[in-house]
Amino acid sequence: MPGEKKSSDLSSRLSVKRGAKLLTKTSKPVSSTISTPPKAAIAAPKAKKDEAPRRRNPFNDMLRHRSGEAADDDRDTLTPTSDREREPAACAPQASKVDTADRVAELERGLAIAKQEQDLLKEELEKFRQQWQARQDTFEGPKHQLSETQRRAEGASPRVSTEHERDNQVRRSSDRPGDDVFRQNYELRYRLVQAQEELVAQDAMYRDQLERRRSPHEETEWNELRTRLHATEKESQERLQQLLSLKSSISSLTRMDSQITDSELSESFSQLANRVREWVITNFRRSKLHIEHIPPETMKALMAVTPEYELAGRADRLALLQSVVSITLMDIFQEPFIVGLPKTGPLAAFRQCAHVIHGAGSEHREWRRVTIRALQKSDINHTIAEVKREVLHRLSRDVEHVLFTLTSASLTSGAQAGLISILNTAADLQHTLALQKAQYQVHFFHGQDGKTIELDGQRMEPVNDLDTALDEDGDTPTEQRFLFCVFPCLEKFGNEWGEHLETSNILLRARVCCGVG
Repeated sequence: MPGEKKSSDLSSRLSVKRGAKLLTKTSKPVSSTISTPPKAAIAAPKAKKDEAPRRRNPFNDMLRHRSGEAADDDRDTLTPTSDREREPAACAPQASKVDTADRVAELERGLAIAKQEQDLLKEELEKFRQQWQARQDTFEGPKHQLSETQRRAEGASPRVSTEHERDNQVRRSSDRPGDDVFRQNYELRYRLVQAQEELVAQDAMYRDQLERRRSPHEETEWNELRTRLHATEKESQERLQQLLSLKSSISSLTRMDSQITDSELSESFSQLANRVREWVITNFRRSKLHIEHIPPETMKALMAVTPEYELAGRADRLALLQSVVSITLMDIFQEPFIVGLPKTGPLAAFRQCAHVIHGAGSEHREWRRVTIRALQKSDINHTIAEVKREVLHRLSRDVEHVLFTLTSASLTSGAQAGLISILNTAADLQHTLALQKAQYQVHFFHGQDGKTIELDGQRMEPVNDLDTALDEDGDTPTEQRFLFCVFPCLEKFGNEWGEHLETSNILLRARVCCGVG
């Protein structure tokens, strides 16, 4: 055996090496005081390195005889050699038992894996069998199907036979106890491949049969159905386009582009009031009022604000100047048609007609909305814009004249542009109100003809922060009273469609200045 030959060669080399060491030791002179130790004592430590059994070498015996210690070495070397020969003999049965147990465990694992694969293949084969049976029950072809199936199967048989031979070689090369399981596994695989080939062949055959069975009559009927389908799709697309155009026309007729919400309208008026206040404070915060010896036109403007304009000037001069601007804005808000409509010429008839049918209610507002839109789309719109610009500049000059006579302060070009912008914003708001279906009214409260106006918290907002004040002694609280209006109030009647006019809603409270009563 190769193992035994290697062990014998190793022992022979070790013996020769030991003999050489013994020769060198015996050739040296021996000391008289120290006796030479026995060879067994020297060889004992090296016995652990040479654990493999060694054969006796006659060359070692010859060396031991020359040194005079052959007898002792025989006893010393025989004992460990025999012990080392017993150790491999005892270990051999144990190693064989371990190898056998590992082999059995490996075979059991392989057997379990093979059984699992076998079960999976059985399931797949059963599925293919069911499919094949269903296809057989569904189609019943003529007799030549079998011959064509055999012919197609013969074309694929070389590949199947090659795989079968390769599987047989694998089976023959295996010599383990689980060969039966592997053999069944390969057999199932072979059957599965055959079933797949048969299914593919039958599928192709049935497709060819259906193609051959299609008659010219069926082809004509198929083309007719396809033509009818295309015609139906085209008709549906045309009707869809008609529906979309109809919806677009309805939307254009019923759209409310000019309609605005109450919150947006209230916000626009509030911003206009703030702009008037900021413009007055910016240009007249350092000016003083000169109410004495004012011209008649200035007195007329102040009387339109309040008959007690002297008391109003002492209470809050800046608020009085704001009211002068606001009373001019009322000329714009009270325009019956639109700002810029000429008072003479052919367009003056619209203004007269608006005065005549003013009490018609929702019909009057509808007529006004339609007429304004028609004028905007006509060529006369340019003329209306020119007249509107002239009206706003005239109102701006009137305001500048009144404020100059009260404060003796001249406006800069920037202040004049700011005033024209305020008037233009007011004209745009009047145009927006004229296009609404709902009815809106702008109120500027002023006491004329001896009428006293009560302070109404729902319609008025005092610019004086206190609602009550003390009398001259500082004891009795005295209620404040309405003095003059600083900015008008916006009120809405009815709903967005001009109905239910009996209901009203205050969108913006008037800003008023109060005096102690």
